[in-house]
Amino acid sequence: MNSPVDKIKNKQSFIQHVQAKQESYTGVYRKLASYLINNFVEVAFMRAQQWAAEVETSEVSVIRFVRVLGFKGYPDFSEKLQQIIRNQMTTTEYAELSVKKGRKGMDILMDIIKSEERNFNELVSKYSPKVMAEIVELLGRTERVAVVGLRSSSSLAEYSSYMFTRALAKEVITINQGGVETFDSFLPWEGKEAVAVVFGYPRYPVRTLEIAEYLKRFNWPVVAVTNNELSPLVPLADYVLYAPAHSVAFTDSMGAASVIINTIIMEYINKYQDSSLERLKRFEELAREKQYYWT
Repeated sequence: MNSPVDKIKNKQSFIQHVQAKQESYTGVYRKLASYLINNFVEVAFMRAQQWAAEVETSEVSVIRFVRVLGFKGYPDFSEKLQQIIRNQMTTTEYAELSVKKGRKGMDILMDIIKSEERNFNELVSKYSPKVMAEIVELLGRTERVAVVGLRSSSSLAEYSSYMFTRALAKEVITINQGGVETFDSFLPWEGKEAVAVVFGYPRYPVRTLEIAEYLKRFNWPVVAVTNNELSPLVPLADYVLYAPAHSVAFTDSMGAASVIINTIIMEYINKYQDSSLERLKRFEELAREKQYYWT
């Protein structure tokens, strides 16, 4: 059963949720609520003890307050705030936030590593073998795959297209630029069977969402690879693979998404061994003939 905090989708609904409980707040809770409303972004990236220091209270009071709001604990609370604001923050705001943290040298490296550890841990917790198996089955039945990934996701689209062509032996359309003429690219496949794989990450390019919606006209299954359940790609997709992308700065994290791509490839090869291994064998023969690689 969903809790009230599960219904919070944006900053406005979050603030309304905080204000709705204010009649029951103690004096300390009122101070915490006021600071939260007026410093929404900053609180999202604060530790509990930092927020406590700002309003001259204890860390215990902060933790009790977020539980009064309906969260299991401070990590759950912080995660919800970060999910909301990552959809709205500009690159400049991310950069300013990074500068304010004042982290340098090894601190930056370790912050990034910890962030990636968090991404991989969440990837494991959200991973659905059932959904993956259904996607691999879809890919096995089609000869064509449309791959979409714009802006920061363009590299994911390029890599997955390369692997789908090389290992899966699929005919691939790759969309990694967002011009209006993009829609023309799908017309040669109109009336044919295909699977669409769409990558979408904050700040979610509008064109990516437009393309995903447009592909519905072709009755193609849409597979979304995105960061979490709040992604606007989720309601547009038939299948969703979650690859979290928490980041300590304005730079994007694509580690978990790359793992998802590699998992699709390996699951496909395991299921369709004969055709996949034959395809890879032909590739290696061509690579030797054309001297693709240094020896």
